[in-house]
Amino acid sequence: MRIVILGTGAFAVPAFKRLMLGPYDIAGVVTMPVCNPRGAKTVITPVRRVATAAGLEIFDPENINDPVFLPTLHGFQADLLFVCDYGKILAPHVLAATRFGGINLHGSLLPKYRGAAPINRALLNGEPTVGVSVIHITPQLDAGPVVAMSEPLPVLPEDTAVEIETQLARIGAELVLSILPQFAAQLDGSGGTLTAVPQRDEFATKAPKLKKQDGEIDWRRSAQEIVWQYQALQPWPKIFTWWHRKNAPESNNPEPMRLILGRVRLADANAVNETAAGNVFKTAGGNAVIEANGVTGEGVVPGTVLEVSDAGIMVATGSGVLQILEIQPANKKMMPAGAFLRGYPIMPEDRLSDVEV
Repeated sequence: MRIVILGTGAFAVPAFKRLMLGPYDIAGVVTMPVCNPRGAKTVITPVRRVATAAGLEIFDPENINDPVFLPTLHGFQADLLFVCDYGKILAPHVLAATRFGGINLHGSLLPKYRGAAPINRALLNGEPTVGVSVIHITPQLDAGPVVAMSEPLPVLPEDTAVEIETQLARIGAELVLSILPQFAAQLDGSGGTLTAVPQRDEFATKAPKLKKQDGEIDWRRSAQEIVWQYQALQPWPKIFTWWHRKNAPESNNPEPMRLILGRVRLADANAVNETAAGNVFKTAGGNAVIEANGVTGEGVVPGTVLEVSDAGIMVATGSGVLQILEIQPANKKMMPAGAFLRGYPIMPEDRLSDVEV
């Protein structure tokens, strides 16, 4: 089978490498153009790096759907387009340029999380499991019939999008290699046992591309939701907040400082009890007690710093206490909370918020 690879990001690399091992003929590799932002280093995408190392011919049209690229597509004389983490929706005439059209390896259990950021959006919503699907491509975004789907993969408490993407990319590569022979046999009429199952659109959810502002923490949300936000937004855009220094001298009156948070977790019952014991946190509205289950009592404004130590920074949320383990001030490196506190004295009653002023 003669295959054209369409891919850009790291998620496509394991499947790409497996396809190169055969018995398939890779006619060419189509990827996004080299990104060279003004004043920045040239960014070589993972798929381009692998294709270059393998000596494969690379094509990088600005718009693959432009009719000017159509003769190139036909020139491949390919049987199939394999698409994964490419970055463009394919027009009907592109899909018609090969014998069998195209298949796409997508990072979700479709029809959930159609779109550019399925893994991130699943983690952001606290999904307990994730997975991958292989679909026969149609012009609608990730809406084609499903020809194969992985078993659900449990999301562990320590998993971030980085670990999940690595695992799903490996699972996806195996899934693609397992179904390609049957897929080809079915399409050319020589057999095959695959069944293309239409997606049920009423169960579809969207997974739009991430934006920088997705990382801004709303402290009115629960501690668990903020942990999910941290897991989902690695390695970009990460989660961030603004530090308002209540205890700073009035003459100093420092501006709010933007902080990027690294590892965070729910404050466990023991840590919460230690924070509360003999040190009931007082606010202008009265006393607030941190309960054993980690839920702040009435009177603490979400985002209020409750306790600081080398073990972390305890912060009240809309429900529960968040323990910040790593933190990065502007223009500095990520560091453990204890190291941060030695240079930046966050104090109880200081506020973290989702707005600069």
